[in-house]
This record gives sequence, C-alpha cells and structure tokens, in this order.
Amino acid sequence: MQRILVFRLSAMGDVALTVPVIRGMLEENPNISITFVTRPFFAPFFEGIPRLQLYFPDLKGRHKGFGGLFRLFLDLRKEGRFQTVIDLHNVLRTKLVRRYFRATGTPVYYIDKGRKEKNDLLKTKQINQLKHSSERYCDVFREAGFDVQMAQLPAISPSAQAKETVQKYLKKQKLPDKTLKIGFAPFATHETKIWGLENARQLIHLIAEKYPAQFYLFGGGKEETEKLKELATGNSHITLVAGKMKLSEEIALIARMDMMLSMDSSNMHIAALAGTKTVSIWGATHPAFGFYALGQPTEYSLQTPVEELDCRPCSVFGNKPCIHETIKCMEMLTPNIVLRRMEQLNLLKPH
Repeated sequence: MQRILVFRLSAMGDVALTVPVIRGMLEENPNISITFVTRPFFAPFFEGIPRLQLYFPDLKGRHKGFGGLFRLFLDLRKEGRFQTVIDLHNVLRTKLVRRYFRATGTPVYYIDKGRKEKNDLLKTKQINQLKHSSERYCDVFREAGFDVQMAQLPAISPSAQAKETVQKYLKKQKLPDKTLKIGFAPFATHETKIWGLENARQLIHLIAEKYPAQFYLFGGGKEETEKLKELATGNSHITLVAGKMKLSEEIALIARMDMMLSMDSSNMHIAALAGTKTVSIWGATHPAFGFYALGQPTEYSLQTPVEELDCRPCSVFGNKPCIHETIKCMEMLTPNIVLRRMEQLNLLKPH
C-alpha cells in the first residue's frame, strides 16, 4: 500500500473543495492510502472516505512556530513512511514542513494557484474562465504521477447520525406539503462579497409572498448569528440555523434543502458538494477566477455584468476596498432582479 501525505490546513471552502479530489484519487487508485493534514473542525467533510486518515496538527501548541513545524515533521514521520508529499496549500507553514520531507528524499509536489492568470484577468477585465480550484488540486496529483478524476457529486456525505438528527429536526417543523426549503447564507468573509441583510430581508419577503417556502439561515461567528437572529425574529417562515448545529448537522441539513442561496463563500461550496442546487451572488469577485460552485450551471451565478460596471471584478478574493462609497456591484443586483432570475431558471417551482 503506497502512503501519501497531503496538506490543506484552511480556509473552510478551500478544504471542502479537496473532498471530490481526495475521493476521486482513492477511488481510482486502490493501492494507495492518504493521510490528510488539516484542522479538526473540517473533519465532517471527509466522512466515510475509505483509506483516508485525518491528522490534526496542534498549531497553537506543540506545532506552533518554526520549532513547532519541525516537531510536526518529526511527528508525521512517526506515523510511518510516506512515499509522496502533496501540498495543496502552499503557504509558509506547509512550505517549511515539505522542505524537511524533501531533505529526507521524499518526493514533494505542490499546487500552482495560477496567481499570474488571476492577476492578468483582474487587470484586463477580460473574462476568460480559469481552471477551477479543485481541478488545480487534481493537477498536483497528476504531476506526481497518479491518475485522478474528481469524484461525482455529491462528494460530501453526511454521517448517519447527522442525517438522523436532521430528519427529526425537519419532522418536528411539520411543514406543509410542497413547501420549498431554501437555505440562505447571506454573509461572507469580506464586505465586498456581502449582498447585505436588507437585500436578504427583501428577497425573502418577495419569495414568501408568491411561493410556499421555508427559509433556513446559515452563517458563522457570534456577530453574524446575532444579525441573522434579528432577521428571523417574528417570522415563522424563517428558521435560524446559525449557532444551533454542529458542522456535520449543517451539512446534513444543507443536503436536504431544495435550494441554497449563498454569497461567494464556504457555504456555497458546501451546498454544491452536498449535491444541492446552489444559487450564488457575486460582488467584487468573479466565478471566472475558478472559485465557482462546482457542478452548478453557470446561470446560477448571479452578478452585475462586467459590461454594466467596468470596475468588476476588482479583487480575486474580495479583500480589497471598493472604489465607490457603497458596494456598487451588489447595490445594482436588486432583490427584484434576483427574484426574476430565479424564476427564469425555474428554481422556485414547488417540488
């Protein structure tokens, strides 16, 4: 059995996007096993994958700092001999650890993130679809000499316990037949990728006026949860999920949604990988950079056309300040426009 060591420590959406690649790699190569180095919070993404071991470094304790990273190398060596090291993160931490492995004669391969292509697209505004992040992960394994294709979706499979918990949760709600279950994740890491709570409120109102629908609000962090709680208060057709479930249960619930509406965020990737119809709203960033919802039709990515606002896209990751007083690209994408697009795509028909 050939043993491969793989690194991807963060961020949440990027780790999720490794799942179809890891699954595909193990499906097509029955003679290998993978030890995947990541954070414990992300473990539910990898539920039920055979010949996969997860390793959780203690980055705030034993494996902190330069000395800690050398200890991480030594601790990983104690796990047994690895024939290949694959770095899907390519940041300072993983660069240092992989360097130690290379010094011992272990072949090392790492991701090309396509920074030049992305910067060229950003500079020229010539919208050409770049390679998806998951495909870039595949390329690293191919460079190492392995045959790999991404596993079919859904790639993220909730645990049996999480499925049972969510089944009871939904049954307790006693929703009328043909009620659309719509997940909604209106936040993202950066301000220029957030559509805004008022837009979310208006869209929910517009949909609820015309269609039988129950909305489930997803998000992370105390501040976001408080804002979502305010949005849900007094509205029986809105259910607050944020802060109330484990990640494994959130994945199971997302998999039960008729549709997920999300910003360019980790929730978008989780929903798509769970096999749920995923409509995404884009602001400063653009699906062409290769971060679109995997397996979803391109029409499900809603955005202000570049032809109507020539400053788009203004950032690869959304971490640059907007040149306008307001986030104009988000402002132009009104709730009425989003509703109309969803109707045109037949996404609001009761099941």
